[in-house]
Amino acid sequence: MTPLVTKRNFFVSSFLLLLVVASCQRSNLTYQPIAEPFALDYKIDRSEEEIKKFEQEDATKGIKKGQVVLYGSSSWRLWKDMATDLAPLPVVNRGFGGSTIPELIHYAERTVIPHEPKLLVVYGGENDLSGKKFKSAEQLFDSYRDFVSLIQKRSPKTHICFVSMKLSPSRRQHWPEVTKGNQMVKAFSTGKRLSYVDINPALFHPNGTVKSELYTKDSLHINPQGYREYAKILVPFLQKKYK
Repeated sequence: MTPLVTKRNFFVSSFLLLLVVASCQRSNLTYQPIAEPFALDYKIDRSEEEIKKFEQEDATKGIKKGQVVLYGSSSWRLWKDMATDLAPLPVVNRGFGGSTIPELIHYAERTVIPHEPKLLVVYGGENDLSGKKFKSAEQLFDSYRDFVSLIQKRSPKTHICFVSMKLSPSRRQHWPEVTKGNQMVKAFSTGKRLSYVDINPALFHPNGTVKSELYTKDSLHINPQGYREYAKILVPFLQKKYK
């Protein structure tokens, strides 16, 4: 059980979800953003060195297409036992830096497209909504919609699964916007090659309090025990999508 949004936020979120559902009826080419463009306050290529390491790894080991690529921010990058925890799924970890959705778009051609993944598991957005410069859930959604359009165009057989942004204790002030963003992406993620999975239930007690024992000292990142809890949700869900 996760914290409830206020009554006002509920009605606002419900209205926005209607907009999202309506937008899903449009094609990729006619999609209209629902928010003002967001001017980045960071360099889009700030993770270049990490991306070069991925490219070197691909060149050395070779690329096996059709696997499960986990693409996103440090929530994936720090998952050291990912291959073991998510077995028997054939996973490739492509988490980097404290990445945002615009960065996932920027580097997709080099880190995702060459793999032609059967399943692309995305963790992103939490850093977008907690940066120094305010970014709304609507702006986040526009970015994710652009990301999906890119993948669908360049790798049309790839199934894209968005893993919910977690409600991190150290970012409690951002929970309402994170909750709204999750709701919008969930409403959008329907159809044959789009899905959404919520990992927040693994991070809360039934009474709605945070399982602090699953976090590192910064109350932001997940520890090995937390990742094992992630796996209990992700493995059965992703196995169904990987068939």
